[in-house]
Amino acid sequence: MCIAFLAGTSSATITTVSNNANSPGQFTDLQAAINAATNGDTLYIHGSPTSYGDIYLNRTLTLIGPGYNPQKDLPLHATINVLHLDSVAGLRGCSNSNIMGMAINYIQNTAPPFRFDNILVTLNRIAQVNLAPALSTNIVFSQNVIDHFYSFSNVNNVIIKNNIIYNATATFSNCQSVLITNNLYFHVTPSTNFVIQDFATISNNIFLNVHPNTNFSTFNNNLIFNSGNDVLPYGNNTGSGNLNGQVPIFVNDGGGNYNGINLSYDYHLTAASPGHNGGTDGTDIGPFGGIDPMVDLTGTPPVPQIKNFNINNTVVLPNAPLDIYVKAKKQ
Repeated sequence: MCIAFLAGTSSATITTVSNNANSPGQFTDLQAAINAATNGDTLYIHGSPTSYGDIYLNRTLTLIGPGYNPQKDLPLHATINVLHLDSVAGLRGCSNSNIMGMAINYIQNTAPPFRFDNILVTLNRIAQVNLAPALSTNIVFSQNVIDHFYSFSNVNNVIIKNNIIYNATATFSNCQSVLITNNLYFHVTPSTNFVIQDFATISNNIFLNVHPNTNFSTFNNNLIFNSGNDVLPYGNNTGSGNLNGQVPIFVNDGGGNYNGINLSYDYHLTAASPGHNGGTDGTDIGPFGGIDPMVDLTGTPPVPQIKNFNINNTVVLPNAPLDIYVKAKKQ
């Protein structure tokens, strides 16, 4: 599904958007660029010290920012306050859209709710997710850093994979075919408020200070520690290969500082961790394992970006060359 989203944008029109006067684009207003776009277009959104505000995504588009923690000269990210998954008459709405490399305060659907399908949200820093559309299908959250997965309902074919999620999921309901795999869930103190849809498949996750509440679900090769009830599976749930009551042992977690997500920490597992190569596929449990592992905590999208741009001439004489050093890289 992820490959299809990216491949589908290869022949689309590309438009640049920037509200940063020092880095001009074809549009300064992101909403204006969306309204002028055609289904299937791609918008490259420049990093800026100014938020792009509240946005209504009402077309099939690919939105690509520079990453939520870019490692380059002038490391500015592209911020959206509220991203509304929206629809307008005569268009397909936001179905088949891809959102990546952004810093987003809220992702939610508009009211009243409507249907949208085939949404990929990847490589973003998100403060809160609150989705309750009309019955929808194929929603993927992958390789994001999320502060609060507040609510998620009315979606079939859900994949939540390779994310770092801090705080509880308050509501997860009325969904079918739910896969929760290779995530790191944690909370500052033991919490029992984390809810997963019943009848879900839950594999290769780390639950730290968090107890997953669900029924008739399958737990395979998860690690759980300090949740208040470090037993998986439990009740009417099934599964095997879980690591109960085991310390995950990260490369760097600030000495056990779990009061929020710190992008300077390293949540990879060490070789001494019980979850190292402990997943169902033989890779690490948690977000840095699986078939589509998180690379780092930068959110860098898989497109070339200029990392360094320097003018080496202190003085340029008439008709003399301008000596420029440019370094670019694709993640």
